[in-house]
Amino acid sequence: MKKAILLFLILLIPFLLVSQTLDYKVEKPPKLFIGTPFHVLVKLTTSIEDSIFAPQIDTLDIFILKGKIKEQETIENDKKITNLDLTFLPFNTGEYTFPELEFAVKSADSLHILKTSPFILNINSVVADSAQAIRDIAAPVSVKLGFWDIAVPIVILAILILLIIYLKKFLRKKEQFISQPKITDNRPAYIIALELLEKLKRKKLLEKGDFLNFHFQLSYVLRLFLELQYKINAVEMTTSEIREHLQLEDFKEKSGILEFLNFADKVKFAKYIPSLQESESALEWLENYLKSFEKKENTNNNSSMNLDEKKL
Repeated sequence: MKKAILLFLILLIPFLLVSQTLDYKVEKPPKLFIGTPFHVLVKLTTSIEDSIFAPQIDTLDIFILKGKIKEQETIENDKKITNLDLTFLPFNTGEYTFPELEFAVKSADSLHILKTSPFILNINSVVADSAQAIRDIAAPVSVKLGFWDIAVPIVILAILILLIIYLKKFLRKKEQFISQPKITDNRPAYIIALELLEKLKRKKLLEKGDFLNFHFQLSYVLRLFLELQYKINAVEMTTSEIREHLQLEDFKEKSGILEFLNFADKVKFAKYIPSLQESESALEWLENYLKSFEKKENTNNNSSMNLDEKKL
């Protein structure tokens, strides 16, 4: 009898010494389908001072952890009971083994690993309702179209086509009748150009440091003058084209024009930043060039008057 009691105490001692235990259970519906959640409920019993570290879980084989692990702690009989709720979702069909889960329990002088046991789960695909009999696809249903079913859409389509054709012709005629009024300026070309030059001065672009815009407009004034004076499409031409089409007897005049335009192109297209003195010199040259035509006109007028007086 004494030996039996002693043997019982020896077997009981390990259970009394163990202060950390793990229990778990699986909560799931009778049948698991793809995407059906199930719960792994873990209960850890440890000393109050112990710390529990749950595993970093994202995906286990075909099982995905849904959300975060729910944790609840209670104290019972000087023991800390930690309940963990892990929700998983399967994403494939078949028979799979759910792997063991490890939890680390750290006490003051040791570290213990507690594990769940692996278990098998059968994942089913979504099954159609067997109560409904599977039927063959119905044959195409023939629809009999009457005369009006065909005639009405054709008539509507024809009316739309005729309406579109009529609108196109009407709009073309309207465009022909509306003529743009032609604005003619019979003043000499140099007067028109000098007027534009005065407007450019009043903008004070050089004082604002807007050299690029200044030389764009300065070049335009000269090009417009050449177009009006010499009847070439200078506003739309490049400097090279102006060199080719501008026919002048005075070589110095043509050379000055091309030098002016090349400098403006350098500012406009080569990103050259001119000095204030260079810009003012360009403005002065253009102004003097345009005013030279005023002198020529006055000289011609005086000559005509002298001829008329001699005739008288």
